[in-house]
Amino acid sequence: MRRKIGLLPDDDDTCGWVRLLPPRMDVRRVAGRRSFDWAVVGAGYTGLAAARRLAEHFPGQSIALVEAQRAGEGAAGRNSGFAVEISPSPIQHVVSAQATYGRSYRLNRFGQDLLRRLVEKHAIACDWREAGKYQSAAEEHHFDRLDAFARHLDELGIPHQVLDGEALAARLGTRHYRRAVHTRQTVLVQPAALTRGLALCLPKNVELLEESPVLELEAGSGVSLTCPSGTVSAGKLILATNSYLPQFGAWRNRLLSFTLTAALSRPLTEEEHQALGAPEPWGVISIHRFGATVRYTVDRRILIRNTFEYWPRMAMSRSDLLARRGIIEQSFRARFPQLGKVTFDYFWTGVICASRNITAGFGEIAKGVFAAGGCNAGGISRNTGLGTLIADYAAGAGSELLSEVVAMPIPAWMPPRPMLDIGIRLDLARRRRGLGAEL
Repeated sequence: MRRKIGLLPDDDDTCGWVRLLPPRMDVRRVAGRRSFDWAVVGAGYTGLAAARRLAEHFPGQSIALVEAQRAGEGAAGRNSGFAVEISPSPIQHVVSAQATYGRSYRLNRFGQDLLRRLVEKHAIACDWREAGKYQSAAEEHHFDRLDAFARHLDELGIPHQVLDGEALAARLGTRHYRRAVHTRQTVLVQPAALTRGLALCLPKNVELLEESPVLELEAGSGVSLTCPSGTVSAGKLILATNSYLPQFGAWRNRLLSFTLTAALSRPLTEEEHQALGAPEPWGVISIHRFGATVRYTVDRRILIRNTFEYWPRMAMSRSDLLARRGIIEQSFRARFPQLGKVTFDYFWTGVICASRNITAGFGEIAKGVFAAGGCNAGGISRNTGLGTLIADYAAGAGSELLSEVVAMPIPAWMPPRPMLDIGIRLDLARRRRGLGAEL
């Protein structure tokens, strides 16, 4: 197996989560020829979890964790910061709540529990809040989907609360939303701080090598990774590059990436905080798949994410990003008319990796080469679980949850470009109809 990597991460430095962190000076890169027992490519949630689990299985072996950028500054640190336990299914008519949600819920809770223990053990300062999330609707014609979601949660015994009217407005400080299902087990975090914290407390036999994009992969009797300033050789490899997995030959024409735009406001003043009703930190996700995601953070900033687009190269220019600023500001004003003087400090983009059938890629793709990824917009908890389990799988360990994940259907096939591009853009245009106040 030999692959030349034709598309590399190209994130800019605009992400507010990252910009709020202190600068790092302790970056180590791949230099010269390095040999390890194991290599993991990608230091997002999947790769960090996989490297940590390998270190637990093989404390006497060396593990290289190779990252194209800096840990916490790629897609893993640019999301909205929801470690979810469960989200509504895109399936319109769910026949069995257990069949549709059960495995996903168990995997997400597994990932949450792993993260919680690490945050507590290493005192990772990431604004960890077990505040739940509000799956919300701003328009009445979406109430049926919310009510169906609540019924499914009842069937599964998952704690939740349905809120509407004044009770919901009092929680959020806005009357924009008319009904919500509050799922209580979602965790809200500062994602860049969480990812960086996880990267800086890795086991001693894991070496983090950043700013070292893999340009070529060779696998046969062992693996070799070619980076700009050196090579990494290893006995076995775990690929944890999520949106970039197809570049390495994993699930080509089966995993797809979407580009999202977000903004983070300046901190609200005490007067502005009181104008909202002095709420606790909260997070809202629209019941419409392409609706806005909104958060009120620990440091009293408001985050809005409300564009969902297909960019084949997973990046947009600065001018393209700025062109979307008006959409975000319009969404903000519609939700918070009482905050007319609040401005945004940061605008940025990030990517999610999805499949047509809302499943992940998982398994051995070549001899000694394992891969996992496909967050379907739930990467913090889901990919932490997947990364841990792919390391178990590679190590020959077993568990009931691992058996469930191995039995997942593989990501569904999609046509190649340019037919793919045309089909996706037509589908997105169709699905955006009716967004209305959810934008």
